[in-house]
Amino acid sequence: MTIVKEFIDQDAPTRVRVLNGEDTDAARRGDKKPLVRSECTYYCPDEATARRCIEALEESDRRLRERPEELMLWDWAATYFEAEQGSEAGGGTVILGVAWYHEEFFTDRRDAWFGAMHQRIYQKLGIPLENIDVSHWRLIA
Repeated sequence: MTIVKEFIDQDAPTRVRVLNGEDTDAARRGDKKPLVRSECTYYCPDEATARRCIEALEESDRRLRERPEELMLWDWAATYFEAEQGSEAGGGTVILGVAWYHEEFFTDRRDAWFGAMHQRIYQKLGIPLENIDVSHWRLIA
């Protein structure tokens, strides 16, 4: 039995890409090299919350692309949705990546997800802080 078949037989969770980002679009990344990556996960208890979250990220990405000078400092990576197995409400986790290209900008903004502006956004979306996790890691290469 192959590993893929083994996981499928176990009803392993499936991630579905819902938005493209700099890691799925070579032209968008260009010659920039990320120094740091962040992964942000948003647990959404139902489909409506997940849709609001994805739509807000899509709108944020659109606004970012209107500010090309910021794209030199950071960019969104692809966004995925992983359905919660057995959730009749259609809940699951939205997984967003961030690519940081500038060290000082990362140092200054790494905790922006926890700031007052983002907290208002989460409240509007219906995602409490305890349903959000952000991890950062440095890239070696």
